[in-house]
Amino acid sequence: MDTLHEALLGHWVGEGSGEYPTIQPFSYLETLVIDAVPGKPLARWHSTTTDAVSGEPRHSETGFLRTAGGACELMLAHSFGITELTLAVPESTGCFRFESQSVVCSPSAKDVTEVVRSISVHDDVLEYGLSMAAVGLELTHHLSARLERRPAP
Repeated sequence: MDTLHEALLGHWVGEGSGEYPTIQPFSYLETLVIDAVPGKPLARWHSTTTDAVSGEPRHSETGFLRTAGGACELMLAHSFGITELTLAVPESTGCFRFESQSVVCSPSAKDVTEVVRSISVHDDVLEYGLSMAAVGLELTHHLSARLERRPAP
């Protein structure tokens, strides 16, 4: 089944870096698995990160990516207490700009009001940048990473 998100499917592994005005810069290792659901315009999304220096677990997010009409919807739940629904109309094959439609925070989560993910896939390389508006700050760069497609374990 052809889907707009087909270029994103795979088992991705790599490293990234993060920064935000309220925290110290950091580096991380990431595994991102985007698996198609057979017969549906849908994929499961699961990302885990570890600290690049200590190897300690850091962030995790899980959810679904689906093609709906001429757009892609990304629905994620994050381990730090937010859920996000973002929407992208692919700019070209393998290039996506997911912009938040809804962000919901648990009572104990930091206040995140907007998320934008720019993702590009070229051959077996996925690169992304993530910006967010949080804790009273306007949309600001937060993460960037370069991941390579690997065979599924």
